[in-house]
Amino acid sequence: MNSTNKEVNYLIHLMACALNEKEPGQTDEDVDFTVLLELAKKHQIYNMIFPVISNMDNVPIEEKENWKNYNLTEIAKMITVNNERSIIYNELTENKIKFMPLKGLILKNYYPKESMRQMSDNDILVDHAKRELIFDIMKRNDYKPSSTCENSDDFFKRPFCSFEFHRDLFFEECDFHPHFSYIWDNASVDNENPYMYNMNLNDVYVYSVCHMYKHFTTAGCGIRFLADIYVFLKKENNNLDWNYINKYLKEYGILEYEKESRELAFKLFDEKELNEEEMSLLQTYINFGIYGNGNVAISRKINKLVENDNSSLKTAKTKYLLKRLFPSKSLMVQNYRILEKRPYLLPFYYILRLLKGMIKGKKTLNEVKTVNNLKNSK
Repeated sequence: MNSTNKEVNYLIHLMACALNEKEPGQTDEDVDFTVLLELAKKHQIYNMIFPVISNMDNVPIEEKENWKNYNLTEIAKMITVNNERSIIYNELTENKIKFMPLKGLILKNYYPKESMRQMSDNDILVDHAKRELIFDIMKRNDYKPSSTCENSDDFFKRPFCSFEFHRDLFFEECDFHPHFSYIWDNASVDNENPYMYNMNLNDVYVYSVCHMYKHFTTAGCGIRFLADIYVFLKKENNNLDWNYINKYLKEYGILEYEKESRELAFKLFDEKELNEEEMSLLQTYINFGIYGNGNVAISRKINKLVENDNSSLKTAKTKYLLKRLFPSKSLMVQNYRILEKRPYLLPFYYILRLLKGMIKGKKTLNEVKTVNNLKNSK
């Protein structure tokens, strides 16, 4: 089921109406609302535009019902997750663990309605010295570790509650790893909770752009990121220190990316005409979906090895697979907590990782196939 320019254009129009709380214009009769829903799901924005859709007279009743069902599911999910988040916040506070809400937990407050900003996870920055205590808290609340990533510990509880506890905002071994060592110093203690910290507004924006850029340059990212920029700046632009912001954006090498993304966001949702370059950039966001494509991420990593090491494509593929099979020691320590105290077990955990890859045969095989099928982009 493919979207056409009509569906894309009307989706953006509906987003603009939702974000600015205005009535939509008449739709072209050829717009397929089933396709429009699939596109909205792909970008996790159907809750954003459902209130607009629900009041339109020219949308077929059965299509409205489909949208309504997705919306009700998301609302039920939001209520459950909000309740769980309150429990976890209380646990962190009772155990005297400093924590700072991140990403959607901040940005959802800038939308006309909180429910308009769908979220996949609860992202929280925590005092990494309390890592073991956090594992105990989550276990006590029936959460299971879903993954241990380079800079976060992730937990899941059925049916749909997910928490990501970040030890750092970025992992040093990644190609893009801006430092945010100042993040706690700039934050303010919450008025109602002495262990909850609120990120400084300037840092909210810098981090949001950095997070967006990381997705954009690895697997790609969707149009919701542009909506986040738009709603945040609509409210906070005059409260920001742009000299501070531009200093860090320049230091991180993303000053031009921020400018292009910000201008695109405001042209889109203020419904102004795009130039050719902006149309091309928009198409990139539309094609990827909310968090991009894993195959794209693999392709970009391998082509980066070709460029940086001046390697042949075949050599770069081999290097990539070896790195996936045998990650660096620092990454292994992050993934397996026991290695922090018992580093001599590293060889055993390399074997364990290999066995896990074999057990997840289909996923591993698909990644190998993707690597083998990759053509040189030069």
